[in-house]
Amino acid sequence: MLLSEWTKLRSIRSTPLSLIAAFAVAVLGGLFSATGRAKDYPTWSAVDKAAFDPVNLSFDGLAFAQLAFGVIGVLAISSEYTTGQIRTTFTVTPHRRKVLLGKALVVGAVALIVGELLSLVTFLVAQLSLRSIHLNVSLSDHAALRAVAGAGIYLTALTLLGLALGAIIRHTAGAVSAIFGLVFVVPLVAANLKDWITWPSNWNLWAAGNALIATRPPTDGAPSPTMGLAICALYALVPLTFALLLITRRDT
Repeated sequence: MLLSEWTKLRSIRSTPLSLIAAFAVAVLGGLFSATGRAKDYPTWSAVDKAAFDPVNLSFDGLAFAQLAFGVIGVLAISSEYTTGQIRTTFTVTPHRRKVLLGKALVVGAVALIVGELLSLVTFLVAQLSLRSIHLNVSLSDHAALRAVAGAGIYLTALTLLGLALGAIIRHTAGAVSAIFGLVFVVPLVAANLKDWITWPSNWNLWAAGNALIATRPPTDGAPSPTMGLAICALYALVPLTFALLLITRRDT
């Protein structure tokens, strides 16, 4: 079953395209940010220089690349509902929860491997641009390795969230829209509500991801790296658990 899910994931035409787009956006985004900061750094105030996080800066492109991983998770199951192939899948493997868990294992493993590779390449490229002003860091420096690993874990959580939403909504456009809302709209709305209520801006999915990729102490109310990891796990596991409950109670 796992081999079948791996074959189906590779057969989805958008999977390699989404990964290529994610790599391009993440690497170029980090490179452009690092280049711009290197150029402007001499004009910064002492406070801004003290708060500068060269590791977090490397992942500026992740804000847009993250959507590609969510879409891969969605398409891993929604494409089968669209084509009707899900009927064949459930006929061959009548235990539907086992099918969804198999998809989660395969998609999660691919997302983790590719996500960690993407975060490592993004980090190294950005640090090359910061070398001109001697602000580059290595993986052995304080919390850098943890942040690089955290970026890959965050992308994996997004992929599993996409898979769960695809199983719940069973429609590609609807599930992708839900992913878009969670990673872009919710943090934006939460930031605008910060004057009245602060917890949404500190406890949404992007805030949790940002906590994982930062090496500076969190600001007041912002989640710590450990709490950010817990929030990412909740965003992935709670919808996936709900999807496991629904998948045996609905017709294909």
